[in-house]
Amino acid sequence: MADWKSLTFGVYSMKEILEAIDDSAWQKFRKEKLKGESSEKKFALLKFWINTHGSSRKAKIQVTNYVNALRRGGLVSKKPE
Repeated sequence: MADWKSLTFGVYSMKEILEAIDDSAWQKFRKEKLKGESSEKKFALLKFWINTHGSSRKAKIQVTNYVNALRRGGLVSKKPE
């Protein structure tokens, strides 16, 4: 099962988050690849995003923010599933 905690990489300021998500490639990926997918598929795609972006700080902020939004929406839990 997916360990969503493995896709959260820290706590970031609102400024860092806003700068990271203001990225056309990330927004395109989020809208065209993630939207409407199952949790399992989202997990795999988010891992792919991190890996293809060299585990950059920006990619980690983007993914962490996305996962936290899923948590707030009750779509994933903090505990490994």
